[in-house]
Amino acid sequence: MTNNSSLYEKLKENPDALIGILNEKDRHIQILETHLMNLKRGVLFGSKSERLTDISESQLPLLPVEKVEAPVTKAVAPVKAHTRAARVKRDLSKLPHFRVDHPIPTPQCTCCGKDMGKIGEDIVRELESQPARLFVNEHVHPRFACSACKDAVVQPPLPCSVKPLSRCIVGPGLLSQIHVSKYVDHLPLHRQEQVSARQGFEIPRRNMCDWIKLARATYLQRLWNTHKQEMFNESYLQGDETTLKVQDGATKGECHRGYLWGTYAPEKKLVLFEYAESRAGVVAKDIYKDFKGTLQTDAYAGYNPIVLPDKVVRIACLAHVRRKFIECEKICSKEATAVLQMIGELSRLENKWKALDPPERLKQREELSKPVLLKLETYLRALRERTLPRAPLMEAINYTLNQWKAIEGIFSDGRYHLDNNPIEREMKPIAIGRKNYLFAGSHDGAQTAAIIYSLLGTARLHKVNPYEWLKHVFEVMRDYPANRIHELLPQNWGKSSST
Repeated sequence: MTNNSSLYEKLKENPDALIGILNEKDRHIQILETHLMNLKRGVLFGSKSERLTDISESQLPLLPVEKVEAPVTKAVAPVKAHTRAARVKRDLSKLPHFRVDHPIPTPQCTCCGKDMGKIGEDIVRELESQPARLFVNEHVHPRFACSACKDAVVQPPLPCSVKPLSRCIVGPGLLSQIHVSKYVDHLPLHRQEQVSARQGFEIPRRNMCDWIKLARATYLQRLWNTHKQEMFNESYLQGDETTLKVQDGATKGECHRGYLWGTYAPEKKLVLFEYAESRAGVVAKDIYKDFKGTLQTDAYAGYNPIVLPDKVVRIACLAHVRRKFIECEKICSKEATAVLQMIGELSRLENKWKALDPPERLKQREELSKPVLLKLETYLRALRERTLPRAPLMEAINYTLNQWKAIEGIFSDGRYHLDNNPIEREMKPIAIGRKNYLFAGSHDGAQTAAIIYSLLGTARLHKVNPYEWLKHVFEVMRDYPANRIHELLPQNWGKSSST
């Protein structure tokens, strides 16, 4: 009792200490509620959604609260009649067609016994598939000699499309298939080894790994260098990064955590990846050292060194801002939902202007989006004055207001997207791939993966068949003029092949 009395006297003399204790208690309660709601939404153990939900009158409390509800008479909801969707006619025109005749004896008429004559036929289409198969091409390489001269022997060189890798038996089609299977279809080399064994000839994964490494050194590295130059000629880019485990770890038995730094050019639909051993800001500074223009990223501090006044201007990503408020929506539903609704209004306006040219889109933004943005800033600054300093909602508010100038920069040009979701979408194939092959064997192998993901990702964005494009590269690039290498890039391939 004495201790309680002395504590009471101390708090009475210093009421600010009591206020601090209560604020800290409220903060811990909000953090616990946040964790509870995240578990309920399945953030840790299930699928998550960023869809904006309506404000609920009954939030899940930490302590049970008794509530008496009036009896409700349930109305019978009308059920719509089932309508079968119209059958879509499949377009088979792009596939090769083979005629299969089924000869049958000439039937005889059941009435008079005479042979019946053919009056027509029906075509029954069947969609079929033939499994991949390995085969050997035997290229005849003739030699010529002069009957009058003893040492006059000539053997013309084979076409450059034969055996694209020096002293390797692999052909351009098989080499392309190995690349596409791993980096597009996410099939690790040990599984491709099993597939080749079923086809009658087992190709060791070590051989396939060496072929990929040699293909990069012979062809793909030069293509990637040209691709990077074309990328950084753009004035508006988006940046992001993702992890990739590497077996060459400093600690024995542990993988090193490396990073694939991604860059996306929205206007030309180009994607570029570059591997680095860390996520430090010096890496970003080195990657974007030759870039001049606007870079759209999240608020990661590693991008700060590249933001130079006369060179690079960073603009923010509203998707990352939105996620911060979604995380605390269930705890502070009224405040967070108000913010999410204003961000949603900005997105709805942008969806209406997708078909507009950048100057016209900028005009619409000045007229309709800027007032919503100003309303959002005013609300956030007023909300910060009445929010606990270390509450989850305050973290979201500070994350937004601390980069408000970068957020306003989004609306300064009609070309800019509200978010950098396009570059994040280009990270998904990497995430799927690393779930299958788990890690890269070395830092050099990780850079090889970055090069291949860059080229094949750009091919996908331009709807270019990755196998056909890569096979073409392996067949012709050996003798291709050095000053025309850019024609072989996937974004230019259709244009150059049609001329």
